[in-house]
Amino acid sequence: MIRLIPLFLFLITTTTVFAEEVGVVSFIQGNNYLSGPRFKKAKEPVKLGSVLKKGDTITTEDGTCEIQLATQATIRLAKFSALRIDDLLNPKTKSTTLNLVGGKLFVKAHKPPGGGPSDSQLSVVNPSFVAGVRGTEFLVATPNQGGEDEDLKEVETGVYVNEGTVAVSPDKKGKQTLVGQNEEVVVSGKELKKQILDEFVKEKMRIFEQFKAIKEENYQRIKEQYEKNDQIMNDYKGQG
Repeated sequence: MIRLIPLFLFLITTTTVFAEEVGVVSFIQGNNYLSGPRFKKAKEPVKLGSVLKKGDTITTEDGTCEIQLATQATIRLAKFSALRIDDLLNPKTKSTTLNLVGGKLFVKAHKPPGGGPSDSQLSVVNPSFVAGVRGTEFLVATPNQGGEDEDLKEVETGVYVNEGTVAVSPDKKGKQTLVGQNEEVVVSGKELKKQILDEFVKEKMRIFEQFKAIKEENYQRIKEQYEKNDQIMNDYKGQG
C-alpha cells in the first residue's frame, strides 16, 4: 500500500502554466494499469504519481487506486473496475466526464475555498445512468469486470450519496432524479428506484474519511513537471 503524501520537494518547480488539466495517482495498492491512444503498450503499470489525461483508461485488477482530478475531485477505483476519462475540466465548459466502464467508483468532489457553489461540473456516465454533481461524496456502482470484489459484491448497480446531492438520469436527456445525503438510487429494469441509503453501503463509504487531497500548489508542480518531461521527450524524438 503506497500513498502520495502532499510533499513534493523532489519536483522541479517551473514557471510555465499549461492549459490542459491532468489527473495524478496519489494512492495505489495491488495491480492497476493505464491504457489509451498515447500509450505504446496495451497496458502500462500504474505508479505512484502517474499522470492521467483525457482519453486515458485506468483499470484495476486485484488492486485499488486513488486519483486526484486536477483540484476538482479525488476518486477511488475499487477492485476489478475500469474508468475512462472522457473530459477533464474542459476549458470552455469547465466540465469533467468520467466513463465508468465497469466496477465501483468512489467520488469526492472538492468544494471551492470559502464553501460557495462550484462553477465546474462533474459527471459519471455508463450505459445504465448519468450522475452529475457539484461538491459531494458518492459511490457509483456497476457490474465488475474480470473478477469479483468480495468487499463490495452486495452493492447493486446505482448511485449512493454520502454527502451533498447528485442528479441521476437514465441518459443525458432523461428526467433527473435528485438523490440527497443518505439516499440512493438503484437500477430496477429500465427505471431508477430512489430509497433510503442502505446501512451496509453507508458503512463502506467511511472510506471517504481517508481521502487526502493534494494541495493546489503541489498539483501544479506535478502537472508542470510532467509537461516539461513530455516536451523534452518530444524534442528528443524530433531530433531522431
